[in-house]
Amino acid sequence: MSNDDNKRSSGILNSLKKLIFEDDQTSPAPTPPVPSAPQKEKLAPPAPVYTAVQQPTTGKNPPPIPITANDGSTDLKEMKLKVYAILEKLNEQGVDFFEVWNAAAAMGKVEENTLKAAFTSLKFVDSSLSKEKLIATGTNYANKLKETIAKESEQKQDEKKRTEQDRTMEIANLNSEIKAITENISKLQDDLQKKQVALGQVNEKYEPKIKEIEQKITIGNAAVGEVITEINNALHMINQSIT
Repeated sequence: MSNDDNKRSSGILNSLKKLIFEDDQTSPAPTPPVPSAPQKEKLAPPAPVYTAVQQPTTGKNPPPIPITANDGSTDLKEMKLKVYAILEKLNEQGVDFFEVWNAAAAMGKVEENTLKAAFTSLKFVDSSLSKEKLIATGTNYANKLKETIAKESEQKQDEKKRTEQDRTMEIANLNSEIKAITENISKLQDDLQKKQVALGQVNEKYEPKIKEIEQKITIGNAAVGEVITEINNALHMINQSIT
């Protein structure tokens, strides 16, 4: 798309988009009178802007912009802007409900008087414009939007189901891991208790043997000492008696 096309495209539904951010104003919008012929000529120019960027659509071609895209948008106003973007892609060639609706919004507020004024003005652009055409095309746009959101809602329900399944699986896995860790902790605590009991019994276990060894050492030293004394006595006697 060229830069000129981009500029023209950016003007589609700008009036309706602008109203999104003016809904909070408490002052009522001025009610314009039904325009006379010169005023109608002033309203006529928007029509070529719409038709210059129109692409024929069929019921088989889904809008290229998803309404509920995963971009973090949760604000209602942001979501309505997406819906208007869908409408821009759905807009049929020629002047119909789409153009009358937006032209009414350009007058400050979509209401009976502005819709009638927009219709009267744009009928000079397209003589085929009629009440029946407005109702038919408006209903068609509404139905296409319903089909779009119904399809996306179904996709989102599938996504929600998958997300819930992922959540359930993760909860089950974590519970299993927690159970295993808890059992391991319980086993470790049991092992710790047994080791602490065993530690308290170590001295009692080895003390008798240690005392027995100490006693043997003491007795052995005493026995050796006595024998050595006997040997020394014998040597002394030998030294004294034998020449």
